[in-house]
Amino acid sequence: MKKLLVIALTGVLCLGGDAWAQTPAPARPATAPAAPAPPSAARPANAPRPAPAAVPAAPAPLEIVQAPAPPAAPGPAPVRGLPSGPNVRFDVTITDTGGPKPVTKTLSLTIGSSNNNGSVRQTSQAPNPNPGPPTIPISLNVDVRNVNWLENGIRATVVIEYQPYLPDAKAQPGMVTANATSVFVDGRRMQILATSDPVSDRKTTIDVTATVVK
Repeated sequence: MKKLLVIALTGVLCLGGDAWAQTPAPARPATAPAAPAPPSAARPANAPRPAPAAVPAAPAPLEIVQAPAPPAAPGPAPVRGLPSGPNVRFDVTITDTGGPKPVTKTLSLTIGSSNNNGSVRQTSQAPNPNPGPPTIPISLNVDVRNVNWLENGIRATVVIEYQPYLPDAKAQPGMVTANATSVFVDGRRMQILATSDPVSDRKTTIDVTATVVK
């Protein structure tokens, strides 16, 4: 009898164990996965400091480029003369006609022919035929410049300022000025000016003779 009771209890326990084993365990509520921690922004103690941002350099000042100066105009061609030419005598003759009587004035000067110059300055006081100062200046100026002895003659520039004088005229004629660069033939007379007075019949001529002094 006792043996049957033990077997019955054992069968009950076995059935109860299987039933317990077959009962599913209660589901554990699902939990969201933890978000990953953001990387730490802290700089390591030994990390090098970032270099400071480069400051942009100031722009270089604009350079003003000037246009090159135009080339200088070529000078006059050199005169082909001898290194040391002979002396030259210039005889100047001024003739006034058309007045009461012709008036002739002459002068001369000798100049070296190595690009040399010479001049004459003469001023006189003449009676003034009109009311005013008792005398008036009458001038005669001659310049001979850049005298050179060439193979075909004598080259020179002759400048003359001449004030005519008429003692009986109520108004004195104007000054006569001549400026001429010419090649003179040795010993030959050359006329460099012939002019007429604009208010009278007076005429003035200027002749120059260049002679090589031997």
